[in-house]
This record gives sequence, structure tokens and C-alpha cells, in this order.
Amino acid sequence: MMKRKRDVMPAPPGFVSVTSFTLTKRNDVEIQNDIKPEPIGKLQKSLKQRPWILHDQLINKKPDRTHQTTNVSFENTLPKGVIRGCSMCNNCQKVTSSWRQEESCRPVLEYAPAFHPTEVEFKDVLEYIAKIRPKAEEYGICRIIPPDSWKPPSLLNGNKWESSRFSTHIHQIDELKDLHSKRKLHEMIEQAEGKNGSDGFEFESGPEFTLRGFKAYAAHFKGQYFKKKDIFTDYRTRPWENVEGEYWRIVQNPTEQIQVLSGHNLDTKVIGSGFPLPLPSSLDTHEDQNQSEYAKSPWNLNNTSKLPGSLLAFDYDNSTLSTPRLDIGMCFSSLCWKVEEHNLYTISYMHQGASRTWYGIPSKYRQNFESLLKKTFPELSGKPELFHKLVTQLSPSTLKSEGIPVYRCLQHPKQFVIIFPGAFYSGFDSGFSVSEKVNLAPVDWLPYGQLSVEIYSELHRKTLISYDKVLIEGARDAIKTRMPGDSNACGKDGWFTRALKSLVKREGFKRELLCNASQSRTMEEGFSCLVKQECIVCFSDLYLSATGCACSPEKYSCLEHSKQLCTCPWSSRLFFFRNDIRDLNRIIEALEGK
Repeated sequence: MMKRKRDVMPAPPGFVSVTSFTLTKRNDVEIQNDIKPEPIGKLQKSLKQRPWILHDQLINKKPDRTHQTTNVSFENTLPKGVIRGCSMCNNCQKVTSSWRQEESCRPVLEYAPAFHPTEVEFKDVLEYIAKIRPKAEEYGICRIIPPDSWKPPSLLNGNKWESSRFSTHIHQIDELKDLHSKRKLHEMIEQAEGKNGSDGFEFESGPEFTLRGFKAYAAHFKGQYFKKKDIFTDYRTRPWENVEGEYWRIVQNPTEQIQVLSGHNLDTKVIGSGFPLPLPSSLDTHEDQNQSEYAKSPWNLNNTSKLPGSLLAFDYDNSTLSTPRLDIGMCFSSLCWKVEEHNLYTISYMHQGASRTWYGIPSKYRQNFESLLKKTFPELSGKPELFHKLVTQLSPSTLKSEGIPVYRCLQHPKQFVIIFPGAFYSGFDSGFSVSEKVNLAPVDWLPYGQLSVEIYSELHRKTLISYDKVLIEGARDAIKTRMPGDSNACGKDGWFTRALKSLVKREGFKRELLCNASQSRTMEEGFSCLVKQECIVCFSDLYLSATGCACSPEKYSCLEHSKQLCTCPWSSRLFFFRNDIRDLNRIIEALEGK
């Protein structure tokens, strides 16, 4: 019998579509072969070759522990360069270590591009990002310097400055290269063997501070560590370069234990945003006109993720990704290497403080970077679900030596930084700083969104966004509000059109193979609305379809894991669908202008 061909939306550069694989375990050599940058089409196969639908779940094999040794010590024997806390309080510090200028390890890197939008270009966030994307995406990261007229009022003063308290975490900079993660991995392995507990890769909690108190703490550390204070008062000396060289010396060749604090991912609903929020019309007076202008600005991160054209606006009940978060740092506070949840865009704005140095790796080198992590941390063998939790600060010099390009991006106050989908990024602060960030999902994110859903399902990892929901609702909105011939969003080759065609073919194939009319049901309107419904096996979002059984009315699975839902006969399965395939095809036709 001839195999039926099916089109699959091409994976973004640096990614391999999970739908092109079978669920057989692969060895490290096979995985290594996958990471070579080559045309993705060579790797894609028919979905029909994937035997997941009616086969038993993979048997969980015991992880390979041949790389482990029995007498490994994870004790940090370096002398303490920072003594934090005393018998009187937890918020003081004694800094005995100091800057070793002659041992600087500043990496030699190319800078990511910086863009200067005009007043007209600056009016539309998404349009401007789309304009610079072809050039900037090649770096994974870029900087946007607003026009001179951009002068938003800072709300991180007054009462917030004095009274808003936030929790911190302790960053042990000398352990960031690998010791922190190796110790945590060892603890997790022992936990699995029932020996003790583990808190994952999380940093240890530190004391609480107000903004004023933390700024004083940060200034004291920096003043004691860098004795030559004049290097920070004369910008002609490019002080951030001195801090960068010392930072990587501590990470790569530490001589003392260096502890700093950081307030990371703080919820602006609790501590407050640095941007003004819209005032009720009855309170919007002439005196508040300037604040009102910035409260409505599309560059105000309280608005950005929900702008027309951003797909996060269609995940109505999910504020996790659309709510800005604050980062409050001090000298050497670190952002360790990571890729954003669901490969979303990230936009970061620095309200005040010292410069931050970022590093970006383009998404097409993502698999090369992950291959290096496997080599650096062999303890991860058989534990792919831990990759996104890993906390490490591999140096850009090491990455470059492995053929992985890294680009530097220097952010000053009142500037934006854009992280592009699928890019790995990291960074550190050169002194006290307050920045704010939020996720973004323009239509060009759709290929990355689809791949993230497939990868999350494969790893049995919970999703934070309903990809099917934002795609379908976004497509419907595009039909109403945009010209059908708009080639970016609609049209025969538009982002929505291609993404929805790929979704319909995958979904249609599963339904054709699995379901018959007697077992099919229409989803009730409130299904997965008040409470997000997830597959009990892989945690996939069940917005579009689900499998149920009368034996367990509160449990559902995705179509892929229908057999693993329960042990009842196959005839007892019920299949729930929100949209008929014919309805989805009508949306595609409308997108194409038919």
C-alpha cells in the first residue's frame, strides 16, 4: 500500500520537528549527528512512520549511571571572599576579595546590532520588530535605543522605593561554571534513590530588601570590591569592560567564593511596575497628561504582550506570560544560559542603574549548544527533561572554541533589548540595576510555537500557553481585521495559513486513524476554559481535542496517548473535538481570500 504524503510546516533553523521522529530511544551518536546545521527537510519523515498512537508507552529504563563515581566531592574549598550576615542582621556583608585587573578574562566578541528607530517607526512595536528581524535574528539578540523624546516617568521611587520589599536569591558566582549544577544533579540522583531531598537547580534564598536598602547593599559591595572608584565615574574608561573581565575571571578561574544577591522574575502585580498604569478616565487630569501618555504607550511593557498582532492576547485566561516581571540586580548578578519558555520573544527594558551585559546565541545553533551541555554535564544522560532547568554559565570563549557564535549586547538605562525566538541568552549586571521584561508572540513566532508544543509533549513537560487556541483565535481575528491578501499574516503563504494547514493535517491524521463517529463528541463550551485541561500522560494542552472514558470522567488524554488513559476496552473511549476539521479548513480558505 502506498504511503500517504503529508506536508509539515518547516521547523525553524536549529530545530528538528518532533513529528519527524519515532519514539525510539536514540544514542548519543545519533543525537550528535542531528545537530549539524543542514537543511531541515532532509530530516523530516512522514507522520505515518511515528508509531505512537496505538502502541504502549515507552518502558522507563533505568538511567545510565556509568558516568558517576562513588567518591565525588562537591564541597567548595575556596576561601570566602564575601562574608554575608552577622549575629545582628542578615543584610550586611564584609568584602575581603578584590578586583584582579591583571587576570582579566574578558572574551573577544562581536557586538549584536543596536537600532535607532525614528519617531514614526517607534510608534508601532510589532511593526518595528518585524522590520529589523531579518538582520537582528541572525544574532539572537539586539538592542533598541528609543528616540530622544522617550522620557517615561519612573515609578520606582517615593513610596515604592522605601516600602516595597522583595525576596532575593544568592548567586555563588565562582560555582556558576559547573559546580552548582553538578552538585544539584547529584542531589537529584540521590533523591531518586531515596537518600535525601533536593530543591532542583534553584538558587538558595537570600534576605528581603527594600529598593533603597538593596541599592545601598549593592553600592557597598561594588565600592569594596573595586577599590579604584574612578573607573566608574569616567565613562571614557568603559567601566563595564573592567567588570566583564573580572566576572569571567571569577567564573572560569575563581580564587575565592564570591556571593552576590539578585531579585529575579519578581511579579509586578506584587512589587509594582516601573511603568505607569492607565488611570480611570475620571482621574485623568491635565497634570497627569504625561503619565497618561506613557501609560498607553505600546512600549509600556504592561501593554506590549497584548497589542493587536500579539498572539498572547488570545490566551485570555493566562496572565503568566503576559504580565511583566522585574529584575533587580547588583554587580555580578547573573542570568544563566537559557532559552525562553515556548521559544517566545522577550523584550527587556532597563529603568535605572548600571549597564547590563547580555550574550546571545542564534537559534540555528541551539542544538550545537545543547550538545555541548551534554558533553559538559554527562550526568544529564537519560534526563532530557532537566535541560531547561539547568543553571550554568559557560563562558563565551568556551562556546566560540566549540564553533558556537556568541554575540555581546550592552544595555544602558532607558534602552530595550530583544531576545528572538529559540535563542539562548545569558548576562550579568555591572552594578545596581532595575529592569522589566515581558514575553511577546508576533505571528512570525508560530513555527517556534508549534515546535515547542511538540518538544514539551515529548518531554512530558507542562505547557504555559495554549498554542492551538492562540493560533485558531488569532487566525479568526486576522480574517476580520486584516486584508485577506496580507502575505505576512494571511494569504496563501501567510504565517497563519501555513501554521493552520500544518495543524489541520496533524490533527486530521490522528482523528482519521483513531476515531469513528459513534465515539466522537463535541466539546462542551466551557471545556478547558475555567480549568486548563491537560493530558494526564504528557501534559499537552487539550484545547482542540481530548480522549475520555466513563471510568474516570475527570481525566483526559491527548489523542496521541489515548491508549494510556486507562485499561478499559478501546470501544469505551470517547473523543471530544472543539472544531470539526471542515470548520478549520473553512478558516484556511478565508485566510487565503476564498
